[in-house]
Amino acid sequence: MFNFFKKNKKLNSEETENKPSFEIELTAAVLAYEIARSDGDISEEELEVLMEEIEKIAIKLKKDKYEIYKIIEIYSSDSVSFHEFIEDINKNYSKNDKLLLLELLWKTAFADGRLDVDEERLVRRLADLIKIKDIEVLKLKDLIKNINHN
Repeated sequence: MFNFFKKNKKLNSEETENKPSFEIELTAAVLAYEIARSDGDISEEELEVLMEEIEKIAIKLKKDKYEIYKIIEIYSSDSVSFHEFIEDINKNYSKNDKLLLLELLWKTAFADGRLDVDEERLVRRLADLIKIKDIEVLKLKDLIKNINHN
């Protein structure tokens, strides 16, 4: 999906069978960015959660985290639908990877201390599209909500 990073990394034959982890993390970061902006405003707390994820990617790629953030902003504004993301996730993510993605999305949604209706709707819609059962989605939601309120 993020072909502009591939030229910066030589892949051996073992790595070509699976997506490089930074691409999976980058997909997660773009989706988290979408959650953060879904209520019309990216709060300082949401940005902090997002930048923690971007920092991990930046370290792996030996790039500046702000450069990666700008790429995420551009990719997000140019992206028309989630179809490409969903296809990529369903093809390359294990169930555990999907649950970790949803955990990041809930953390982002709860980061500002409140869960906006649009944020919840988007997380639940994405969860449905990546084939995670509602009961698991709600368990993760409650877990993250309780962590944020303590």
